Amino acid sequence: MCFGKKNKTKKEVVKEEKVSQQEEVKEQAKQPKKGVYRVVFDKEDGMWKIKKDGAKRVIDSKKTKEEALKRVQELSQSQDTKFVVYKKDGKFQKKANLKLKND
Repeated sequence: MCFGKKNKTKKEVVKEEKVSQQEEVKEQAKQPKKGVYRVVFDKEDGMWKIKKDGAKRVIDSKKTKEEALKRVQELSQSQDTKFVVYKKDGKFQKKANLKLKND
């Protein structure tokens, strides 16, 4: 005779795993999503602007692209988020091209 815990069937194990995965998804949904920072050139005032996805206002403005890159790197590191940089003409710039003089 076997007393104590009964062995779980394969269906029960799979069902428990699904419930566990659903709980994880719900928990992740509760956590606020981290936005992406974007560095764009504003032709009207000739400044490089740092914006965050979903934000209504500009976070910071800099005269040069290098200054804006330094600032967005600080922001992205402190908040563990990504950033995207655009060229002056508005086209996407690859991250490989973002070499700063101090690096």
